[in-house]
Parts: sequence; C-alpha cells; structure tokens
Amino acid sequence: MSVRVIAYSTSANLGSGFDILSLAHTAFKDEIIIEENKEKNKIEIESNDRIPLQIEKNSAGLAAKMLLQDKGIDRGIKIKIKKGIPFGLGLGSSGASAAASVLGINELFDLKLSKNDLVKYAMLGEQASSGSPHPDNVAASIFGGIVSVSSVSPVRVVEIPVNLDFNILLIVPEGQKEGKTKKAREMLPNQISLSKYVNNSRYLSSFLLGIIKGDKELVRMGLNDDIVEVAREPLFPYYKKIKEIALKNDAVGSCVSGAGPSILILYDNDTNLDKIKKEAYDVCSSYDVKCNFIEAKLAEGAKHERLN
Repeated sequence: MSVRVIAYSTSANLGSGFDILSLAHTAFKDEIIIEENKEKNKIEIESNDRIPLQIEKNSAGLAAKMLLQDKGIDRGIKIKIKKGIPFGLGLGSSGASAAASVLGINELFDLKLSKNDLVKYAMLGEQASSGSPHPDNVAASIFGGIVSVSSVSPVRVVEIPVNLDFNILLIVPEGQKEGKTKKAREMLPNQISLSKYVNNSRYLSSFLLGIIKGDKELVRMGLNDDIVEVAREPLFPYYKKIKEIALKNDAVGSCVSGAGPSILILYDNDTNLDKIKKEAYDVCSSYDVKCNFIEAKLAEGAKHERLN
C-alpha cells in the first residue's frame, strides 16, 4: 500500500508574527509518496533533488522517525520525495516535506491523528534543516490558508478567517542557500527593547484584524517588523527598496517571506503590478541578484490519495 501527498509552499512570519503566523500559497509544491517496505524499523529516502537522504538531516525522514517511534510502529517505510519547492529561499521547503511525510504516514497506518497532532510531529522534522522545531511553516502546509500558532505545548493552530481579496507575488532570488535558516535564526537578538516589543505587538494585531475585517490599511500596517527583519537585513539588502516600490504602487503590503531572501507582496486590483515587477527587477539587478517573479494565490492544506 502507498499514499501520495501534495504539500504547498508557505511564507512564514508575515511581518512581526515570528514563529506564529504563516500562509500557504500555490507558488510551488512538493509531492511525496509513502509506502511500506519489508524491513522493520527501516526508513528509506529517495529524491529527485540534491537534498540530504540521511534520516537525521532530512525533514521528511526525521519527522517520520519521530512519529513512528512515538506511536510504537516498527514497520519499515520508503519515502519518495519529488521536490518542487526550492530550498533555502524562505518558502517553507523543508516544512512542506515534513508535513507531507507525517500526513502520508497517518493515512498509510490509519492513525487518525488530528491536524494539530500532525503539526506536532512535522515541526520536529524542521530540526533537520534549522536546528529547532519551529511550527509555523508546517502549520500552514497542513491547514492551508493563513494560520496562527497559538501554542506549542500542546500544539494548537488557529485558522484565520480571510475576508480580504488579494493575490500574492513572490520575488524569489536565484541561488539556493544551504543552512540559511539555521544561520538566519542565529542572527536574532537575545534581548529587545520594550518599545520594539510594543511596536511589533501593534503590527501583529493590525495584521490579524485587517485580514479578519477585510481592512487593507490595517494589513499594510501589520506587515512590518522592527525586530527580526531588521536583524536579518544583511541577508536581503534589496528588501527595503522593493517594499518601498510595492507600497508606492498601492500593494496591499509587503514583508520578507520566512527567513528570506524571498520577498512576499500582497496585491489587489488597485495595485500597479507591472510597475512593481519592472522596478523591483531593476533593484535586484543593482545588487547583482537575478530574481524570478512568481504569482500565486492562497493554497489549501496538504492533500493525499491512496495509490493501491
């Protein structure tokens, strides 16, 4: 028996929602097939991409190992990973693979896990790429839409009602960066000032209220961050100029996608998208960075089908 799972790319943080907020989009997707093999307690990994195939260094493999061990399942599995989400670019690549892996195992062995339980195990797989079990990307991959992680012990994810009409533009630099997420987390400050904490709390509440109420100005205000994006600015020095261009051309808002270096822009019918692309291309070129422009929509959560 085998199960095929599709999981979409994601953009985490969304301004000041570090390790809390994330959204799933249709820009890219991973496909994973989980099947039983004959050897007990063995996990095999195959892939079309140059990702690590060792269990402890592969987010899908590590998440699978943690789930099988915790549930006392000694049957072996093979994980076939068809990567569609580029890694090292802030698009939730490792998270999608981990999410797809645990969902496939859940269906293969009929474990009847809740979505929150799936997030709990998938986030453990994130340790393979970043060194820490952060939940935001895997939560969006599993639930779809825009989500908020309200608790990690126990894991609790809240789906945010979206009452604002917008599409998504991703500005994705070429050149994948291994170990980027781990490095990006190491750049974060150990302490912050009270004023920055208050400002970021305002941004976070503005974004949530804007999405729920359908208020474009609140969303635009909410997609700001005085702490994490500032600390990581050396990873994406072109970001500030691109954000200025996006807002000048009436985008709904802009922020760094996850740990970067990709940039997320929300836009609607009032946005001059062509001008944003042209001017952002010039900015990327001025930094000697080749960028691709990917248009997308909010995506649904990971989906599965039994193959036999």
